[in-house]
Amino acid sequence: MRYILLSIFTIMFAGFLTANESKVCQKCHPIIFSEYYESSHRNASAYNNPIHQAMWDAHPKDEKGYTCAKCHSPSDAEALKNGKLSKNETQLEEPISCVYCHTIKDIEDGDSSNTNISTGKQKEFYTAEEGKKGKAEYKTQTSWFGLVKESKSSPYHKIDYDNKNYYSGNVCMGCHSHTNNEHSFDISMLDAVIDEKDENSCVTCHMPQVLGTKVTINESKTHAYHGIAGIYHKSKNMGEYIDFKVSKSSSEFSVSVINKSNHALFGQAFRQGILKAEIKRDAKTIELKPFIFERILAKDGKEVMPWDAKETLKDSLIYAKREIIFAYTLKKGDRLTLTLGVQRISDEGIKKLKLEDNKELSKFRVLKSEQFSF
Repeated sequence: MRYILLSIFTIMFAGFLTANESKVCQKCHPIIFSEYYESSHRNASAYNNPIHQAMWDAHPKDEKGYTCAKCHSPSDAEALKNGKLSKNETQLEEPISCVYCHTIKDIEDGDSSNTNISTGKQKEFYTAEEGKKGKAEYKTQTSWFGLVKESKSSPYHKIDYDNKNYYSGNVCMGCHSHTNNEHSFDISMLDAVIDEKDENSCVTCHMPQVLGTKVTINESKTHAYHGIAGIYHKSKNMGEYIDFKVSKSSSEFSVSVINKSNHALFGQAFRQGILKAEIKRDAKTIELKPFIFERILAKDGKEVMPWDAKETLKDSLIYAKREIIFAYTLKKGDRLTLTLGVQRISDEGIKKLKLEDNKELSKFRVLKSEQFSF
């Protein structure tokens, strides 16, 4: 009877998968699904992301329609094919579905942007797990004279552990490499470069191992975090990939911010990084003027919206390292606290996109804080 029910569920699963892909995954991956549901991937569509919505509303419209679907809602077949954006279930619930990400076979390099090459398969998914190779088929393993039965792999879909892109992090490079506007100008400036020898990758930084089983039928102690660590969630975890070094002279002190990730920090349009410096001297607190990390896009020497940009008016991003000079003298006994954080969108961007009512967008999110004594 158990196997009959399993067969019936498997058939129902296959038929329902195309209608509501990610919701089906919740049945066996409840922890991962709950993380995904709050992630930047599930909130990538214009209807879930107020910044993206405001950008699209302000963007000039033409016969191409909603071309952002390629990365912001690739699971919406209609939007992807015809450029038609409508408020439907896919846009709201799974603009970038679990199935979409786990069926990316390869990445095709492009001048304007890269393209994800999908297998199109509904029941065979790629994943990465060190020590495993090949395609895993469902089977059960018994021990203790048949008293203990353990499931191996999944009864609902095949698993392919052989795609090297899922180990290197290159699977993310279809959408997170570069985005050139019609003037061949890169408006995202992630400048991501991944090498096989690199210790860190998109996956190790943004999908770290956290407590909780990845699947209910074969419990594990940890799983890859699917909430996507970064400025939306687990922002302080990003401090692991940032170092501060401080040196002082008689009239000033310098702070070197060292970026150990594979890409520039704060390169997206209107994104803003902020370094705060606070000095405790006896009973007094001295707050110095914060340093702003940003990239201002321009045309003919004037700041413009990303789609019109042809040049960079200002670039204070953190690539491998950025040194900041504070014209202030540190004295013996001082305690300096450095705090690096980020705003999803700058105050100027909020004004341009008319998002003043959404206070969450201008919230200062801490990435790293460290104290130095002199």
